[in-house]
Amino acid sequence: MDKIEFIESYINRCDEVVVSKSTADAKILQSEIIGVFQSEITDIKNKLDNYSGLGFFDKDHQVDFIGDIKLIKQKLINYAINIQRGQAKIEYELELARLKQPQISAYAEANPTQTATATSNVAITIEQAIKQLDEISEDSLSANDKDILKEYLFSLEGIKAAKDKKKFWSKAKEILIFIADKGADAAIATLPLIIAGLCSQ
Repeated sequence: MDKIEFIESYINRCDEVVVSKSTADAKILQSEIIGVFQSEITDIKNKLDNYSGLGFFDKDHQVDFIGDIKLIKQKLINYAINIQRGQAKIEYELELARLKQPQISAYAEANPTQTATATSNVAITIEQAIKQLDEISEDSLSANDKDILKEYLFSLEGIKAAKDKKKFWSKAKEILIFIADKGADAAIATLPLIIAGLCSQ
């Protein structure tokens, strides 16, 4: 199950709870969704009746958990759209880089000295990518996500050395899916290395 399918599974559960009109199920689902997505959707509690504080001032206030689930569903839909938009943009940019590859390869064959320099630059780039990842605050990217990305990047370097273009592109897309919802900083740190690898295949 990929990220979008995972989000859609919760959207479907929201629909089921709304249809059932079960306040108890809505309350349980709300807690679960907030627990799962709070670190990714920072305003997920915003405008929810359960977090409005009305119960503090009005002891007779009944929380509208069904209404909250309807709002949470919209937040999940918006989040999924943003991820898909980010994936599409990154894949478009990588496809452009891949299409330009023959021109770059031809230039490299005609300029062996420049090719050697470019190879050195790629080696520096992975160090810079790791350094950039380390400098991202944990509020934007968790330590665990940083470690996963580092493993991805080193794996990518190994595939690049093996000159397996198909496997490289497959691994690159896997990384893109992972970073699509991790914020701009993660993309900025990893994208140049991926593009450089595509151009060197």
